[in-house]
Amino acid sequence: MEGFHRTTSLICRLMLAALFLIPLSGALAESVSSLPKPTDYVNDFAHVLSPDAVAKLDRICAELDHSQANAQVAVVTVHNLDGDDATDWANQLEDKWKMGKKGSDRGVLVLLAVDDHKYRIDVAYGLEGILNDAKVGDFGRAMVPALRAKDYDSAILGAVGQVAQVIAKDANVTLSDQLPEPPPVPQRHNSGGLANLIPFIFLILIFCGFGGLRLLFAMGLLNSALGGRRYNGGGGPFIGGGGFGGGFGGGGGDSGGGGFGGFGGGSFGGGGAGGSW
Repeated sequence: MEGFHRTTSLICRLMLAALFLIPLSGALAESVSSLPKPTDYVNDFAHVLSPDAVAKLDRICAELDHSQANAQVAVVTVHNLDGDDATDWANQLEDKWKMGKKGSDRGVLVLLAVDDHKYRIDVAYGLEGILNDAKVGDFGRAMVPALRAKDYDSAILGAVGQVAQVIAKDANVTLSDQLPEPPPVPQRHNSGGLANLIPFIFLILIFCGFGGLRLLFAMGLLNSALGGRRYNGGGGPFIGGGGFGGGFGGGGGDSGGGGFGGFGGGSFGGGGAGGSW
């Protein structure tokens, strides 16, 4: 009987502990409807960015907003997406905040869901011509090594820096803030194809003599047709070119000034790319 009471007591304690833990885990879930109005270009709801990084990002975003670049970039970090798909969550936020000014629709959202290990870079209608899906996909994949190392400052600064570089260059604007070099783009490597057949090719040449060269040539053609060259899992080719160096390319334009005055009514149409780490 005593053992029964002990077991019952243990079960009760476990149930009580579970009741306390469930609200705590749910408190970290962020639905779009629960988010407050943006107070700046950078909204670090997950509290993973340093004050220096936030200040630098806000300066870059303000210059894009108040110069002839006429673009609004929002940086958002959350703990998780409340069970939603990253694309759907981002679309809901874009409908709510409307990054980019009405009519020009030059807005960008850089989103990080830290506990879900997901990221997304979305582009409004007015910037899709210079920030296509392939390009922002490369920017996102370049963040992955820093994200895996929990270096969120470098990841976000790198992505926003590359986005800002493209926008500023297109608008012939020089931005005053110098950003660190973007993260290295993962290199291509052969993950199959003819390289894996080299030992067998040598055996063929030994047993068949030089007549085996015909087979080698045929296998080379087949490998090319099937696309034996592939990308590694975490990256892709960098599109957009150029480092950050001493600033951003394209002189002439005034970098402008001013702080955050709210987003202006921009519209998004599904352009962008995302991934996980």
